[in-house]
Amino acid sequence: MLVPLACGDQAGDEATTAETTAATGSGTAATGSSGGPPADPTTGTTGPASASADDDDDTSAAAATAGPDDSSGGETSETTGTPAACPESPLPAGDHMLEIPHSTGLRTALLHVPPGLDPNTPAPLIFNFHGFTMTGAGEQAFSRMDMLSDAEGVIVVYPDGLANSWNAGACCGDSATQGVDDVGFVRALHAHLATLVCYDPRRVYSTGMSNGGFLTNRLACEAADLFAAFGPVSSVNGMETCEPSRPVPVIAFNGTDDLLVAYDGLLYISVAESFAAWGARNGCVGEPEPGKVNGDGHCATFMDCAGGVQVTQCTLEGMGHCWPGNPACVYGTPGTDLDANAEMWAFFSQYSLP
Repeated sequence: MLVPLACGDQAGDEATTAETTAATGSGTAATGSSGGPPADPTTGTTGPASASADDDDDTSAAAATAGPDDSSGGETSETTGTPAACPESPLPAGDHMLEIPHSTGLRTALLHVPPGLDPNTPAPLIFNFHGFTMTGAGEQAFSRMDMLSDAEGVIVVYPDGLANSWNAGACCGDSATQGVDDVGFVRALHAHLATLVCYDPRRVYSTGMSNGGFLTNRLACEAADLFAAFGPVSSVNGMETCEPSRPVPVIAFNGTDDLLVAYDGLLYISVAESFAAWGARNGCVGEPEPGKVNGDGHCATFMDCAGGVQVTQCTLEGMGHCWPGNPACVYGTPGTDLDANAEMWAFFSQYSLP
């Protein structure tokens, strides 16, 4: 079966390469691990020094959760509490390669800590998942989200999928065919990050490109207790069963000329079907209302939904399988009339877990 790749799957697509060094002291091992990961095939660069985790893979998220227990979605039965205390010595500003033991194997993630954070004030956190055949470092470069991170004081983590893929239901690669427990890995990473940086468990968000966007959709279905809002890019929901434990805010971005995740549907459901289904799950009433318009980019939003959430679909006419706002893209024409990072953050910042 054909599977979607992502812009950035080939060398030369990214406009920039991920920075792997930062201010003095960044990148030091958090738990005594040394050395770094192998070269990133999408950038040809190596990552920053690694920091390993001693967490057990079965550890549930230490951060507060919200919503009732939903066994079909793998969510915990804990209720939201006050944010956990910040670690005594949080990682400094810069990039840090993390290692997380898990039942699926030794997992890795690239963590970007912006400069100027108050070590005792919890910051928002975004999980940004790469596309099929990519890496976390490749996604860091391709999405260019570090600029948002540094400007807004948002911590961003770029996890790595096994075999450069994620198990996101209908998509993609070895992780999907082998049934890898990527939702469990995300929960373990979420818990481990609480020992490394000072983040607010009520303000954790998920985004991702292509296969990573499919995973973001899956997390909206199965991990609404961990994430406050979701922003999939160049993807649709590939889950046959999707029963979030609470209404979930979603903002999605798609191009009409995407040949890998076809706008009108081919291998997967259409963008319109995915948008309408999220509206239905969230109990939205009425028709989507027109929103921001800029050139070839336009958004529409279900405004009246359960729990005060909204569901937004942003469309870029003529854009291929790309990240909106990045002028470089291998798989089709870029779309720059909307900046996914800016629109996503404006949406995310409205929401926190109850």
